Amino acid sequence: MQQFVIHLENSDALAKIGKALGQQDIDIVSMAGTSAFGVCTAVLFTDNIKGTINVLKKLNIPFSTQDILIASIPDEPGSFGHFTQLFKDQGIRLLSFYVLRFIAKNAEIALSVDEADFEKAQSFLDVSGFIKSHKKKK
Repeated sequence: MQQFVIHLENSDALAKIGKALGQQDIDIVSMAGTSAFGVCTAVLFTDNIKGTINVLKKLNIPFSTQDILIASIPDEPGSFGHFTQLFKDQGIRLLSFYVLRFIAKNAEIALSVDEADFEKAQSFLDVSGFIKSHKKKK
């Protein structure tokens, strides 16, 4: 799975992206946004990677894509701290993370790591039982 990382120049860009994706019948599965140092950054997951790329290029909106992993951890106090400590112990640095949804007392978390650590993180999640789903881009 991939996430689209978009640095937004202004709030109009987000509206344009949302409208254009909707016109192409591309569903935004999940999204997050934050601001740091005066720059708003949006992260989107859609149900159509190629279509989203085409929309963003047509709108001339700069973006990058990043492979992500999805982990499922218990939704209880201390779980996230334990989970991130295990990553630290493996020498894997998280670049981004956020909750996608809560299902049956579990939190599904999207996370990205350095590209060089992707397979190591994927293997660790497989062995540890935290992995929900993954797909490395080809």
